[in-house]
Amino acid sequence: MMKLSRFNVVSIILVILVLLVAVGRIFVCPTLSNYSWIAIFPLFVYLYYSHVKDKNHLFGFFLIAFSIAEFLKIVFDTSNAMAYYFANILVIIAYIALIVFFVKDIKLKPLLKEFKIHIIVLLVFNAYIIYVLNQMIMQDEDISVYSLDFLIEVTYNVLILLVLSLSLIHYLYHETKPGLFLFLASVCIVFSEMVQVAYLFISSQQLLQVIYSSLMAVGFYFLYEYIKIKNNPPLSSPQALRR
Repeated sequence: MMKLSRFNVVSIILVILVLLVAVGRIFVCPTLSNYSWIAIFPLFVYLYYSHVKDKNHLFGFFLIAFSIAEFLKIVFDTSNAMAYYFANILVIIAYIALIVFFVKDIKLKPLLKEFKIHIIVLLVFNAYIIYVLNQMIMQDEDISVYSLDFLIEVTYNVLILLVLSLSLIHYLYHETKPGLFLFLASVCIVFSEMVQVAYLFISSQQLLQVIYSSLMAVGFYFLYEYIKIKNNPPLSSPQALRR
C-alpha cells in the first residue's frame, strides 16, 4: 500500500474542508462553512513553510496575516469594532507584503523598456476601477468621505488593484509557470474582494457571498498549485527568471 506523504495528507484535508464550506453555503449552515473556511488558511501556511525549500518570508507573511484576518472576521464578526479594524489593517499589511514580494523580483529598467505600454494601460484601468469601487462604497450612507472607514476601504481597493497589476507584470517579466499561478490566484482573490465590496455596500444577497467564497477558494487553489510547484521545482527554462 502506497504511503501518503504529509503534503498529500494536508492536500486531502484541504479538499474535505472546501467541500464542507460548499455544503455549509448550499444548506445555509454558517457555523459549518465559516469554521471550515478559517481552518483552510493555516494549512496553506503549514504547506509553504514545511514543504518549500526556497521560502520567501514576504509571501509567507502574506499567508499568515491573511489567515489571522479571516479568523478575526469570522470568530468576532463585524460586531466587534476592534476586531473589524484589526482584521482589515492586517489584510492591508498582507497585501503590502505581497506587493513588495512582486516588486523585489522585478528590475525597473528592463521592465520599463519592455512593458511601457502595458503599464500605461494598467494605470488607466486601475484609475477607472478605483473610481467605480469608491462610488459603490459611497452608496453606504453610514460612511462619510475622509472617515477612517472610508480611508481603510480606499486603501484596501488601491492595494488589491496593485496586487493584480503587479502579478500580471511579474508574470510577463518572468514567464514562468509559478508566476502564472500567482497571477491567476491574484485575479481570483482581487475579483472576490470586488464582489465583497458589492455585498457589503450595495446588496447583501447570499449569491454574492457564495461568489465571493468561490472566487477566493479558486484563488487559493492556484496558490496551492504555486506551493506545489515550489515544493517540486521544474528544471529552469531559458525564459525563466529573465533579468
